[in-house]
Amino acid sequence: MIMAPDETLSARETAELLRKSERQVQRYLTAGTLNGERKNGRWQITALDVWNYQGIAEEMQEIWVKYCVRMAQNDV
Repeated sequence: MIMAPDETLSARETAELLRKSERQVQRYLTAGTLNGERKNGRWQITALDVWNYQGIAEEMQEIWVKYCVRMAQNDV
């Protein structure tokens, strides 16, 4: 699945992506192990935050750029 680095996920969606419980993801967020913002009582985590947690941010950003370039070339 192609996901933009700034795509926002909920704690539940992040838990599904990481194959963890939602409560465990909330613990990671509270501890600062996983970055995210708490807005209106809900956690918002970007795909880039998840990639950083997984240690794959650089590779995923390269894939994203290549995908965007390919899509732009198809529009021409």
